[in-house]
Amino acid sequence: MKYDSTNVPKLFKKVRWRSYSVNLDVGGGYHEDATLYLAERKVHNVVYDPNHKSAEHNAKAISFVLGIGGSHSVTLSDVLDLYPSWKDRDAILYYSKFLARKGAPIYISVYDDVDKYADAIAKKFRIISISSDMITAVKAD
Repeated sequence: MKYDSTNVPKLFKKVRWRSYSVNLDVGGGYHEDATLYLAERKVHNVVYDPNHKSAEHNAKAISFVLGIGGSHSVTLSDVLDLYPSWKDRDAILYYSKFLARKGAPIYISVYDDVDKYADAIAKKFRIISISSDMITAVKAD
């Protein structure tokens, strides 16, 4: 299948993906372009998005990820800044951590200044790098 590269978030294009892995795409939206982009790289992208996917789809996504012992990676592409409440952002980070395997990388991009999010992310994950538009962290425990 073809995908529209303009609909693939920049975050996905910056990551060096590991073939035959599973990525949990939290807040992945209704477009399938990122999923098709990752499929070309032999990565199975599992989208969880309560706002754009059905409850049935999201339940299957979570069951699949739990069934394999957690995802190999997690992406939060411009998701955290959509929620004004730090309580909601913290919940998203909590579930992202819960659903990832130990040692799994977490790739986070935001529209805002990434430094505003670093402290909250550091409470859940070990931060590996911070650039102007992306934080890479890892699930350490």
